[in-house]
Amino acid sequence: MLSRAEPNVVVRKPWLLVAVVLIAGAATLGIPLRAANASVRVAASGPVVKVGMLAPITSATAANPDQGEAFKAAVAAINKRGGVGTNGTRLQAVVCDTKGDANGEVGCARNLAAQGVVATIGDLAYNDPSSVDDVLQSAGITRIGVSSTGVGGPSLAFPLSTGIVGAYLGDAVGFDNRGKTKVALVRTDAATGAGFADFLRPSFKKAGVDIVGDVAIPTGTTDYAPFVAQIQRSNPDAVLLAIDDTAAAQLIAAMGSLNYKPLLGGHPGTFTLETLRKFKTNTNGTLLTKSFPYPSQSNEKSFPALKQFFADMKASNKQILDPSKIQPTSFYPWVSTLAFVNAMKNTDTINRDSVIQTLKTAHDIDLMGLAEPWTPSSPGFSVFTGISNPYVYVSHFDGKNVVTEKKSIDVSQYFR
Repeated sequence: MLSRAEPNVVVRKPWLLVAVVLIAGAATLGIPLRAANASVRVAASGPVVKVGMLAPITSATAANPDQGEAFKAAVAAINKRGGVGTNGTRLQAVVCDTKGDANGEVGCARNLAAQGVVATIGDLAYNDPSSVDDVLQSAGITRIGVSSTGVGGPSLAFPLSTGIVGAYLGDAVGFDNRGKTKVALVRTDAATGAGFADFLRPSFKKAGVDIVGDVAIPTGTTDYAPFVAQIQRSNPDAVLLAIDDTAAAQLIAAMGSLNYKPLLGGHPGTFTLETLRKFKTNTNGTLLTKSFPYPSQSNEKSFPALKQFFADMKASNKQILDPSKIQPTSFYPWVSTLAFVNAMKNTDTINRDSVIQTLKTAHDIDLMGLAEPWTPSSPGFSVFTGISNPYVYVSHFDGKNVVTEKKSIDVSQYFR
């Protein structure tokens, strides 16, 4: 039941000419400027500091081919705008492909530690997360915006959101608001996912929704009709997809062939815009929830900071990051980089120790209106240790675009 982005449980653009306008715009958007010369855009010229990402760039089950490029594009944009901290420190992005296996995850952790990264940003390990935690903690490396297989996190991990668990609970609230109270869970068939439905049930129940079916789809499945029949036997009025985007596309195609049209929901990484549009007879109204607005250009008016995201991705000249085709999985590395940069904006020397010290005391870090201000020093809530952001946004597919509702949902109330 892995989706393409931040599976916290495996069970899985522009910046102005006139000086006054530039400074005012930077204050509004949380843009770091060089203190020595804030009236003009000056590329970073200070010391170079490495930041890393470990992620399944290639993988048979949960590949995120765009995330490494999105991370590098975010770093390049920050450097162009003056770098990090008071001395204009230049960032160097180091990306390590775990290939989606346990040995690759631990190997990448060791590789990043050996290369001297001061922090990882938006990294993901879901096969052997505890060993990855051990390696990075032993090296004194913080993890900003980490996506892990645990809902909590180690002492040097600073998540930005409740991840996949909070997202799925947001789906439950969205289902209930639409009068859908019986849900079938569709997940990847993996030993680690066998208890996921039972894990979700109490919180879903508090949100007014019963999980009436638990359908596990093996990796490599080619015939999805039997799984559609299994879903139908549980007689749900909504279906929560906790699978990757490739499996989701095939399952939705099978639903269409069998004229089965339940309300769908899941994490944005489960549904590509191409799939939503191709099968819109089945996908119209589909709920996509996450701790941040869905990165579609149709949401720029409600969330202006998305313009900067699209501009930074476009500036990379990478086809996979083209704003008209970009996947939602590209957004998390960018917003995680933003969080790191804004957290460190008043720091002179950026190294492993100063990053730890800053994040353990920082509060109300600006995320450009894409989420509530981030407080990495927060003790968190319930099982979400160290997570200060209990809010998720519900988006829906309107037949053409994904539109995010302006009002977010506080999911912490469902874990008490």
